[in-house]
Amino acid sequence: MTPFPTFGATLLPGRAGSRATIVAEFALPTGSFKDRGAAAVVADAVARGADRVSLDSSGNAGLAVAAAAARAGLRTVVRVAAGASPSKVALIRAAGARVEEFATRAEAVRACMEDRGSYDASHVRNPLFRKGVATLASAWLARGELPDTVLLPVGNGSLLLGLWEGLAELRHAGRVARLPRLVGVQARRCAPIACPDDPGDGRTIADGCAILAPPAAAEIRAAIAESGGETVAVEEEEIEASWRRAWADGFPIEPTAALGFAALARGREGTCGVVATGSGLKSPPPSSPVRIAP
Repeated sequence: MTPFPTFGATLLPGRAGSRATIVAEFALPTGSFKDRGAAAVVADAVARGADRVSLDSSGNAGLAVAAAAARAGLRTVVRVAAGASPSKVALIRAAGARVEEFATRAEAVRACMEDRGSYDASHVRNPLFRKGVATLASAWLARGELPDTVLLPVGNGSLLLGLWEGLAELRHAGRVARLPRLVGVQARRCAPIACPDDPGDGRTIADGCAILAPPAAAEIRAAIAESGGETVAVEEEEIEASWRRAWADGFPIEPTAALGFAALARGREGTCGVVATGSGLKSPPPSSPVRIAP
């Protein structure tokens, strides 16, 4: 695989008295764990002689790839669905990318797959993106012991699958004897993994995980089962409360990242790591409660 820049891990203690460690992926250059995967796919695009990359994105992946591509001197096209976060779209444009808006995410995906003139930097379709995310495992171990349980948001699964791949590599190399259990957390209103028979309507403030039909659903379930973990669904009220509480505790996260905090608030045995996936500086809590119509 083409060598690519990697990032360390920022581990922060949880609130007083807890046995939790917060993995502050929101501290990466563009404010999310997607920087890890973006570094890998852009390095590969350069090695292949591409001059343009493209992807469909709800925000964080688009910004991460746009920034990495700008550093490498490549052009970027990011295709978004109508209703994408205006603040994230503005940041993507600020990073020099061209943004194309489509009525639905499916149309944005189709446009990317039909774009033969660009390198496909999608975190869903490009396996190298997951390889980049896998570096979180070794970066975490370099800073401290792995916990008993890892709580993390699950949408398309690039974080969970990438982390599990990296953890499996550590075990294969003999660097760890025991791996943490993975707890995939979804919003109850968008829970195709946790509640496959009643996944909800997909409308959640945790918009980064608003994926009702993740293509890698079977892989996600298999990784969770292999780890001895589980998938849980949390209500919108729990997500918002955890989002606001995290800010009050000094962790400026976005609502999608609050999924892991919401699962932690329910109580866990042993030591826990919560992957704080994205920066709330892109979407701070509003002054009044968030309301999503039924």
